[in-house]
Amino acid sequence: MKTVQCTVRLPSEVVDLIDNQLGKTRTDKLLNLLGYGCNQNDYSVIEKRIEAVENRLSALENTKQVKVKDKKINQNISANQQRALEAREKLFSALDDLKSRDAIPLYRGKPSITKLKEATGIDRGTISKYINEWLEM
Repeated sequence: MKTVQCTVRLPSEVVDLIDNQLGKTRTDKLLNLLGYGCNQNDYSVIEKRIEAVENRLSALENTKQVKVKDKKINQNISANQQRALEAREKLFSALDDLKSRDAIPLYRGKPSITKLKEATGIDRGTISKYINEWLEM
């Protein structure tokens, strides 16, 4: 779990509202505004909520890591891009498996897309989209 500092821009009216509350620190003032009372010594409720948010963020962060050519890209990608990368990796692993068994079906010296579909269960469009990239590797 990474520790991240978050800065939030708030309208001046909101900042003034927080600053007008009772309390020594801005945290106490914000807690007072939220109804937890100022100078609260037991922040366990807040810590539990923050920990829950951190756990959710870390789960989201882990699902967005995609392995592409032994590099981990940690960025937000669309669901379509995610599915395309997963299909590509599935095809490449199936082709590598067939290659290791020397079982790649050929037609006129090239891999047969139809026979690869039957052998791997991956649709022809996906195979034809990525086959040249795999052959160049």
